[in-house]
Parts: sequence; C-alpha cells; structure tokens
Amino acid sequence: MTKISQPVTPIQPTREHVPGAQQARRLKKVKLFTIALTCFILSLVVVAQYSSLVIMNYRLGSVRSELAQTRESVSALELEAAQLGSVSRIDEIAREELGMVEPEAGQLKVISASQRERYQPGE
Repeated sequence: MTKISQPVTPIQPTREHVPGAQQARRLKKVKLFTIALTCFILSLVVVAQYSSLVIMNYRLGSVRSELAQTRESVSALELEAAQLGSVSRIDEIAREELGMVEPEAGQLKVISASQRERYQPGE
C-alpha cells in the first residue's frame, strides 16, 4: 500500500482564532461607544444651557420693558396727583363749584397753640 500524501498547510493563528482578540476588540468597541455617547450627552448639555441662556435673556428684556412702562405710568400718576392737589386748583373748585368766598378781615382769627401763650378764659 502506498500512501498518497497530501500537502499539509500549517494553520497560522489569525485574529479570530486568538481567544482574547475577540474580547479585546469588543472592549475597544465598547470604549469607543462610551466615549461617543459621553460626547453626545455633553453636547446636549451645552445646547440646553445655551438655549436656557437665550430664554433668560428674552425674559430679562421683557421685564425691563415692563419696568420702563411702569416707571412712565408712575411718573404720569405723580404728575396728575401734583396737579390735582395744587392750591390753585383747590381754590378754583372751592370758589366755582362750592360757592365759597374769601373771609373778611374780622372773620379770621389766628389761634396759637404754644405753651407760653395759653388761652385765658374770658379773653
């Protein structure tokens, strides 16, 4: 019997056949995914902070304009109060609407309330 020999090719270890290579490749993918996910989350946080800042600036502008309108309103009301409380206006209303007149010289008496000038009965 003759043996026919077939050429034997030696098996060279490849990456797939090395037992720790798959785990190392999987670990590398997990690390890369973790880094990418972390970068994505951080970018979302930055965008959220920026949009929050824009919203706050908008609200600040609105409040400032409302404050300016309120100050104008207060100024207008103070002016109106000063005009309504003026002595000349009160005198005009007293004379025209209420029919009041100036007192005559003998009708007016000044009374002092100081300690030195006490009222004496019979005066």
